[in-house]
Amino acid sequence: MKIEARIELHGAAQGPDPWDENRGICLPLDHVICRDVDGTPHTVGEFVWPLTAYTAHQTRLLLHFFYWKQKANKVTTSMADTTAEREARSRELQFLMTRQIYYGNETSPRTLYMKLYVLHYVARFAEARSCTVRDVLTQTALLDACGASLPNQSLQIWITWIAFLRQLNPETQLGFTLAIPKRKKDLELRAKEYRDNLRQHAPLPTRIYAALINNLSAELDDIEAHKPQLLAVLREAVTAYRQAKAAETAHGISTGGRGLIEKHDLAAYLERRGYNSESYPLRTLARAVGEIFHLCKLQIHVFSGMRDAEARHLPYHCMVPEEGFHGRKHCLIAGATTKFNKGRRLRTKWVTTERDGFRAIRLAKDFAAAFYDVLGVTPSEADDLKDDQPLFPSTEYLPWMRQRVLPEQRIVAGGTKLSHKDVVDSLLSRLCPLIEEEDIAELEEIDPFRAWREEPEFAVGQRWPLTTHQLRRSLAVYANASGLVRISSLRRQLQHITREMAMYYGRGSTFCKNFIADDLDGYKKHVAVAWQDGAEEAEMLAFVRDVLNSPEPMFGGAGAFYERQSERGEVMSREEVAKQIKAGLLAYREGPLGGCTRPGVCETRKGLNLIDTVCAADGCKHLIGKHSKIVQTIRLKRAAMTHITPGSITEAMEREELEALERVEREWRTPEGPEAATAGDGYA
Repeated sequence: MKIEARIELHGAAQGPDPWDENRGICLPLDHVICRDVDGTPHTVGEFVWPLTAYTAHQTRLLLHFFYWKQKANKVTTSMADTTAEREARSRELQFLMTRQIYYGNETSPRTLYMKLYVLHYVARFAEARSCTVRDVLTQTALLDACGASLPNQSLQIWITWIAFLRQLNPETQLGFTLAIPKRKKDLELRAKEYRDNLRQHAPLPTRIYAALINNLSAELDDIEAHKPQLLAVLREAVTAYRQAKAAETAHGISTGGRGLIEKHDLAAYLERRGYNSESYPLRTLARAVGEIFHLCKLQIHVFSGMRDAEARHLPYHCMVPEEGFHGRKHCLIAGATTKFNKGRRLRTKWVTTERDGFRAIRLAKDFAAAFYDVLGVTPSEADDLKDDQPLFPSTEYLPWMRQRVLPEQRIVAGGTKLSHKDVVDSLLSRLCPLIEEEDIAELEEIDPFRAWREEPEFAVGQRWPLTTHQLRRSLAVYANASGLVRISSLRRQLQHITREMAMYYGRGSTFCKNFIADDLDGYKKHVAVAWQDGAEEAEMLAFVRDVLNSPEPMFGGAGAFYERQSERGEVMSREEVAKQIKAGLLAYREGPLGGCTRPGVCETRKGLNLIDTVCAADGCKHLIGKHSKIVQTIRLKRAAMTHITPGSITEAMEREELEALERVEREWRTPEGPEAATAGDGYA
């Protein structure tokens, strides 16, 4: 029987050879375990397995079995320090990794890398005790001691390893019987404590957030003002370098490079950004273009909520303007995500704005086009080709750079990270203000259980330590707090599979500032004032109609409570309802499943989230649910799903909610209810 490798393939990538189980448990050393992008095979016997071809964006990824080398980027093919014992342990690690590749769940190359990384600890543990990896796995004392020696961040993967190996047949798939650990509970407790103590990326305090947005806009203004000169010097430098190269005088291009920068009056522009155009002027120019890509990428993060890799690998043609209802224009960014999809690329879109998000993309495209002119490539809009031309191509493609990119069909995306400390410090000083006391106080309001003042990177007087993921979380927090974004919409924008993850990113939004209310002049003119003035009366009237005078049974925590009150004849008067609502003791907001009686902002249901599925599924004590409403909601949701692309991330999310609603509907059915038969026919 032949077994196929469980590795997702991208494009024309060729996978490992099938494994013929008739040849035994161990794969022969000449068995092809992976292939390069160009199809070059690599065998099990090699001590480095390149999985680059199997990554979503063909980024360099090596599985190396030199476990005694602490840093993977220092690994070479030299076998000078390889003893017979070390080679034997490396073969044991290779054996275990072949179990994952052929018997494990389909996992991404990055996940395989992390699993091998944990095995390195196990092999070093075995070497310290002069035993084999198999000894560690088959002897309880060694297995427990090995688990106790692992760092906390590796425990969850180690627990997953143990569970996976236990699923394999000891005779036909593993070749030995795994020991039973006695301290498994200790490992699980340590892993849980580590997860619980992980710090979230900090949301930006409103003062710093506003300053960053304004400063980014000013940076783009400056780049746009100098764009003609920058593009001209870039093109002239390419031409001059090629001519000098052809004449074998490229060593003198440095002087010409300085002349071009002076000719186009860019010396002051570069100096403002911390660049010294006197030494290596052409490399300085390349780094300045890299900074432009970096700034455009930051702007896209701010106005989309993308992850770092999602923005870095955007295709050149990623802008998708769409006409919506009433002639309104929607600005969408088309790209791909691999998160929660086992490393596979899944096409998706993010909402942005014309003035901010599309502006940054257009600016990046102008400079990327100069790179594609150098390469002689015209970026294609075809779905099967556009991913080969990224929006942020690597600056290594400029002819005077070190050319650390391979001549592959797909153009490599640049890292868009600035490596020179002076340049990084200069950029951060222009973008982020110094932290002040009010910023720490605001962080303490958002997350009062975190010791912000004990974290040196957030000390008053320090420059704010900006990361791209902070921008993602800040969007979640402030979009939640605005009351204008549904959790389901936020979940799609952030590309989260589960509603709970979007809730996690938005945690703390209850306590953050309200931008609308804080702008007093604008607030007085805002329709929200009239809305809030009539809110109490509207809540009272809706509560009397939907709860006190409800013609059908009510479910949920609050629904059952008022149902019992009605049975006992203890119905509240209209005046009592109005008094409690005014005092903030009672609230009522109507929804498609019934209504919510929780005063204040709810941590489960946010803003305009129309279908509070989690409230119903978890039996929220504030929910008033009605069977007729959930039946109607399910019908509408089923109809809406017919317009969603099958197999898309949106379809998976909507189906998850639909299945939860159907479970709740079955619990709320009443035999005597006229809807029961209709609902049962459709959903049982």
